[in-house]
Amino acid sequence: MQKKVAELTAWLNEYFHRDEKWYKKFLACRGGSAQRLLDLLQDLLDLSLTEQPRLLNALRRLSSTSKLHPRCFPLPHLSNKVHVAGGTFSDVYVASLHDQWIAVKEMRVFDSMEVEIFQEAFSKEAITWRQLSHPNVLPFYGLFKDSSRLCLVSPWMEHGHIRKFLRTQPAACAMDKILSLILDVALGLEYLHKRGVIHADLKSDNILVTPALKACIADFGLSSVKTTMSSLPNFRSVPHGTGALHYQAPELYDNKSTDFRSDIYSFGCVMYELMAGDHPFSKLRPGALICAVIQGCRPVCPPPGCHLEIRTLSAAWRLVEACWAQSPEERPTAAQIVVLLKGNEIGAQETKSAWHWNDTSTSRFRRQLDGRWCLPSVSKLRTLVLGNDWHLVENLDVGNGPVAC
Repeated sequence: MQKKVAELTAWLNEYFHRDEKWYKKFLACRGGSAQRLLDLLQDLLDLSLTEQPRLLNALRRLSSTSKLHPRCFPLPHLSNKVHVAGGTFSDVYVASLHDQWIAVKEMRVFDSMEVEIFQEAFSKEAITWRQLSHPNVLPFYGLFKDSSRLCLVSPWMEHGHIRKFLRTQPAACAMDKILSLILDVALGLEYLHKRGVIHADLKSDNILVTPALKACIADFGLSSVKTTMSSLPNFRSVPHGTGALHYQAPELYDNKSTDFRSDIYSFGCVMYELMAGDHPFSKLRPGALICAVIQGCRPVCPPPGCHLEIRTLSAAWRLVEACWAQSPEERPTAAQIVVLLKGNEIGAQETKSAWHWNDTSTSRFRRQLDGRWCLPSVSKLRTLVLGNDWHLVENLDVGNGPVAC
């Protein structure tokens, strides 16, 4: 299998690098040909043992020009589906598939037109999310349709979100565990920002706890999708709390766009919540909260009774204040936050574990669904991309591989 993956990857890399004219021909593919190429590119990215930036860029560009995305996963044998949570934009279920527990987030879109609008809005984010792999970032397995509603699939995290997890811990939750969870979030955010990914909705509800008791970030890239969904004529919301307001940077109330710096503000709010046991301004109504944030007001430092030593609390609090600075330019980067958390004053330690997902997690999940992989030979791929013009491209015979399925 890896030999075939290497042959197909080598041919495509050479093809994309060779001539802009042939690359434009690839981007001009439409309909069934474009769909097969998108599916193949995603398969190769799932199976490749190394990063393939050229293939990923080709996948993004073809998805954009063709208005398609890698096909939704069919989920046969989905069983024991149980509703566990509901929000404004989705309902969350836990279900079993091939003896594996998965989380199924069912988006609140109801007719075929809305599903198409959502798929187009989410396709870019979905492609990006699928390629990410980090111990502190929740893997994304893909999209599928359940009846007429679109669902997002990811691993099921039994411990739930980080706030729920801490509620189940002893009252005097160890200082080092709180700091480790904060560092986990910072490491995940550093990874996302290095990849150019803005979370745009970082809050405790979107930070889950893995079986290894690591914190991992979920639901990044969905803010633009939620904006799209809010404009749908049939959109129905359910009453819910205003928790997101407690993590929103002041500049966003001035119609500024989210960026890395607004993520940092949200991280500071999450850090405060883990230290104090409640989100910032928890007693204020939404209008008063917004006014307070815009005017530069912030919560006071929690007392030493929050289970952090005074010296550590002082250093951690300085970091919180830096993260939610009124001016975005004064906030540290995620990489700087990681350095400060690991420094002598705070001394946060990474959660050590022999278990976490890795680059093969998604491909292992795909094998469970598909049973086997069905990749074309290089000659079949060449015909698919070039059609009758394949003979015009010389010296691209990297290898013909096995006969196509």
